[in-house]
Amino acid sequence: MADLNFIAVSGVATKDATVRQKASGQIKAEFSFEVDRPFYRSTGEPVSDLFLIDVWGELGHWAAENVKRGERFVVFGTLNKESYVTRGGGREHLTVVKAKHIRPLQDDLLAGRIDMEELRKDAWEYATLSGVISVIDSALEVETPV
Repeated sequence: MADLNFIAVSGVATKDATVRQKASGQIKAEFSFEVDRPFYRSTGEPVSDLFLIDVWGELGHWAAENVKRGERFVVFGTLNKESYVTRGGGREHLTVVKAKHIRPLQDDLLAGRIDMEELRKDAWEYATLSGVISVIDSALEVETPV
């Protein structure tokens, strides 16, 4: 039996997607992606996370042509742990979002749809979770080019 591994993040590409062809012949695009949290530091500065997004195959081609620095997207996919050996011989671990669907956004996905105070809580009530799922569902209603 497989368990569910699903992530949905909205944010801004911090660099253009770049493409690499793997030795196997597969195409992989990747880009960095900044996602704001609903929190602010005591200085008033927003808190955000930076993710590496991997995009394979036909969707990777689409990303290479369409994902540009500063543009907003919603990315649906899986969260994966990867490790690699550094030049110094040490082992590093990295969490990567493997994109399965990408949709351009014209504006903030949550704007006026979710109470930000509710998102800041340590535990979400059913109504908040249901609201988040509703936002995800509405993001999927719009056709994407891929």
